Amino acid sequence: MGRRKEKAVLFNSPSGKLQKIWRSYLKERCEQHQSLSKEFSRLDMLLKENSIDESTYERLKKLLETGYEQKRQEIRLKYGFA
Repeated sequence: MGRRKEKAVLFNSPSGKLQKIWRSYLKERCEQHQSLSKEFSRLDMLLKENSIDESTYERLKKLLETGYEQKRQEIRLKYGFA
């Protein structure tokens, strides 16, 4: 029971706001990571189907990674963690 009271106090304290911000940040990052994983699996499928060649695959993969890093920085700035 002590822990439940502790958690309730944390959510009502000024640091409770920080926890909400942190949770929102992590949720957004998780969604972003899942999206990136889907895109990588699509690229892999295209490569296996021979729809794209190896060099195109590498270029598209690099573009996805670069975009992911940019979005990651934007999210950090959005939540004030930069």
